[in-house]
Amino acid sequence: MSKITTFGKVTASIALASLMLAGCSSNNDSSQSNSSTKNSSKVSSTKSQTKKAVKENTTKLKTQEINLSQSEALNKFNEQFKDKKIKEIDLELENNKYIYKIDGFDMNKEYTVNIDANSGKILNTHSEKLDLDEHLQKGINLDKTISREEASKIAEKHATGTSQEWKLEQDNNQTIWEVKVVSANKETDVKIDAINKKVLHVEKD
Repeated sequence: MSKITTFGKVTASIALASLMLAGCSSNNDSSQSNSSTKNSSKVSSTKSQTKKAVKENTTKLKTQEINLSQSEALNKFNEQFKDKKIKEIDLELENNKYIYKIDGFDMNKEYTVNIDANSGKILNTHSEKLDLDEHLQKGINLDKTISREEASKIAEKHATGTSQEWKLEQDNNQTIWEVKVVSANKETDVKIDAINKKVLHVEKD
């Protein structure tokens, strides 16, 4: 056998071995890449679930910070402005604190009282002259409206999450509860007729 033929066989063997090693290396890289992708996906999923749980727990904790009932808040409003019709009751978060914002009126003026829903402290009061087109407005009949708790239960049947903010208002002579329901990744506003409990509108952000 000639030296040239022997050299050719050796060269071919070396080339084949190199290809096999390259294939193994490629498979290992692919396997590591797939493994890395799966691990990254698992980490991302775990973070998402943790974030959701934390936000839902935070929402529940914030809800528990409402120590002042609506009736108690209205009593504090009446201490400042007695015998006024009630136009609107807001219970909303401001700087991680729940605040009642109660608006009332008479024939001449509109009155506002802001109250810390945790401590019961009156934060500020305000009054201003009533606009002419507001003289014929009707106040909320609180004896006929459903409670905030009942409005929350209705809202949560039509939206995923926990009720976090509430507004009771008179709109075109219709008394409405507007409830904001919050979950980990979305907010939903649910409007409910505060007298007959009918859901009027559901809007997702």
